[in-house]
Amino acid sequence: MTPSKLPTLPDGSFTRAQAKAVEAAYDNVTIENDKNFHFQLVIRDGQGRMVWRAFNFDHEAGYWLNRNLEKYGVPAR
Repeated sequence: MTPSKLPTLPDGSFTRAQAKAVEAAYDNVTIENDKNFHFQLVIRDGQGRMVWRAFNFDHEAGYWLNRNLEKYGVPAR
């Protein structure tokens, strides 16, 4: 997948389907703390340390996740 075709999230809250699309597109993004309706999308660095996380309902969650994906995201091969 080329960087221009990588999925992004809406600036605010996001759905599970949107989160799964991003998770599948990046090697270092996972869905965690899954409480069925509420969950977190987490970005980790090469050593497995958390870089950024947000619950799917957080204010501006998608905006900040997209910004951190640009900087830290590792596209899936």
